[in-house]
Amino acid sequence: MRPSKRVSFIALVCIFGCYILSTSGILIKDSYAHSLFNSAGQTIGKYYVQIATEPEIPTTGQDAKILLRVSTEEKDMEVNDIPITVSITKNGVEFHRTPQIIVTNGHYEFDYKFPEPGNYIFYIDLQDLYFTGKTITYTFNIGTLNPFGYIFFSLISFAVATPLVIIAVIFIKNKKRAARIAKSQNQNSTDPT
Repeated sequence: MRPSKRVSFIALVCIFGCYILSTSGILIKDSYAHSLFNSAGQTIGKYYVQIATEPEIPTTGQDAKILLRVSTEEKDMEVNDIPITVSITKNGVEFHRTPQIIVTNGHYEFDYKFPEPGNYIFYIDLQDLYFTGKTITYTFNIGTLNPFGYIFFSLISFAVATPLVIIAVIFIKNKKRAARIAKSQNQNSTDPT
């Protein structure tokens, strides 16, 4: 193998390895600032409520962080000192209910361990102190993975990335072959003998 081919092959292997590691979540951790990523949001009345989890798809039996954001309906300003309660249910059975929480600076987060895989319904009851005096209920669905879900996610990522790498290698080899043939033809046409 010529040195230039070896370098190209090593570069492709490194790129492929970095892709697999980053898509499997090993190298990259999400961070949350003011706006919540991977979130669902809902506007009711004068408020916009967002919910997100960290990790993005919680795993059964492992701690997950539930992140909430309460802002104005225009989504541009967080609301201060608004009371909420959070109820977590699955198949109509309530698994968890928080006592009344006062959300300060528009953000609230808490840890929760999902006991079993499936789809959970989060009910966020917001006390509208500023406008109607009534309780507004926001409803969100959050699904979980079983502990082996990340393995399947990694396998799917590998199955998608492998053909792309093979196609890239074939494309590069064909391009180099075409350049070599063109160079050979140019040398033959300029050769006076």
